[in-house]
Amino acid sequence: MIWFKNIQPYRIAADHALTAESIAEALAKKPFFPCGSHDLHSQGFIAPAPHQPDLITYVYQDAVLVCLQVEEKILPAVVVKQEAEARIKQIEADEGRKVGRKEARDIRELVAEELRPRAFTRITTHRVLIDLKLGLILVDSAAASKAESLLVQLREAMGSLPTRLIQTHTTPQTAMTSWLESGLPDGFELDKDGELKFPGDDGAVARFLRQDLHSDEVKQHLATGKLATKLGMAWNERIAFQLTEKLEIKRLNMLDILQDELRDLDVETQDAMFESSAALFIGEMREFVPAVIEVLGGELSS
Repeated sequence: MIWFKNIQPYRIAADHALTAESIAEALAKKPFFPCGSHDLHSQGFIAPAPHQPDLITYVYQDAVLVCLQVEEKILPAVVVKQEAEARIKQIEADEGRKVGRKEARDIRELVAEELRPRAFTRITTHRVLIDLKLGLILVDSAAASKAESLLVQLREAMGSLPTRLIQTHTTPQTAMTSWLESGLPDGFELDKDGELKFPGDDGAVARFLRQDLHSDEVKQHLATGKLATKLGMAWNERIAFQLTEKLEIKRLNMLDILQDELRDLDVETQDAMFESSAALFIGEMREFVPAVIEVLGGELSS
């Protein structure tokens, strides 16, 4: 399965010269290599499809799936500090002198260097779908900052990747507040979670979880001037998600209809399941993401 949990959407510049082949050629030059014994960090691109380990991208109908793998050595600062302090005390006791600041710093750096090979290792993977047909990049990340960092890695590998955040005629906050007051557009339904906030950095916040968003309580918060900043929704009874005021799509989940379609796929191997689920995911995203943009009044031209 390649189903994303979150989506940070970006628009690719209309005059881009990207192709599936050019993307693969660029990323192949930045493969992942594990950390060396004294490295704290390593990252690079890996094959996104387990059954195609020699292919740095997975391509389906002009949609390119890529995967960045990051390995980090976890060396807690408190461990380094404790070991360094023990050595400093030993030097002071053995030599009858006080260790100066520079020497203490050198000792901490030496301890960190010695402990690095024994540090814990954390490996994470980050996925991106580059849809050349729709001119969209969908980053599987809950945080915009992490999505931007991933785009930086893609730009460095590819030399250039002209993208911009998607701007709509109606802001998500305005639209979501209106939907709570007047109802949602066709094809969309309210779920049972949301967040309302009074404007301003210190504005009061009301959060709802597993509650009826048509309730009088929600209407009372709206009447006081609070605006919707997060809203749980469902699309065409196929996908559940949470929309945020920054046009982030979070908590992406398949609903029963889509899960039934996946179960009904006539596949006999894990490889075939990957292929079929990828086709299903890409097909759904090509309808779902434009539908979200459309109910926000459509996209502003750059």
